[in-house]
Amino acid sequence: MEAKSFDKGRDGVYMHIMTTELNLSRLENCLCFNLRWVTRVVTRFYDAEMRRRGVRPTQTPILGALLAKDGWRMAELSEWLGMDRTTLVRNLRPLEREGLVRSSGGGRGGQVELRLTEAGRRTLTKTLPAWRAAQEKVVAILGPERWSRVIRALEQVATDLEKQ
Repeated sequence: MEAKSFDKGRDGVYMHIMTTELNLSRLENCLCFNLRWVTRVVTRFYDAEMRRRGVRPTQTPILGALLAKDGWRMAELSEWLGMDRTTLVRNLRPLEREGLVRSSGGGRGGQVELRLTEAGRRTLTKTLPAWRAAQEKVVAILGPERWSRVIRALEQVATDLEKQ
């Protein structure tokens, strides 16, 4: 059974069905597309659990990093999270607006320093149970062994591609 080709159009939800032969000329076999699709699905799944707490799943790692280390330079945090600075800034704006994160300094060269506020600490503490619930549901759905294989495979893909 084969997935419908992008060239012919599609309706409804896209489902990738593995075939015995990998045809790299077909767009539905594009790694970038498939990772972004899965990322959107996973983000919606976590968001459903976490939205009530006022923090998006894309913001949680930022708050967690700021909790783990007091005072990150913008460039340092961007690199550690594997996030380009534009994306980091876009995710930081609502956190700063809500008083969860404070920035100081400015200018070029990554001289902006970021800190988690007390309100940010409280919000993260309230959010973590919802994040853990989402994480436990994902592990239960995939099974611990499969979840672990997926995490290891994704880490390896990132490592291999960053070497290029």
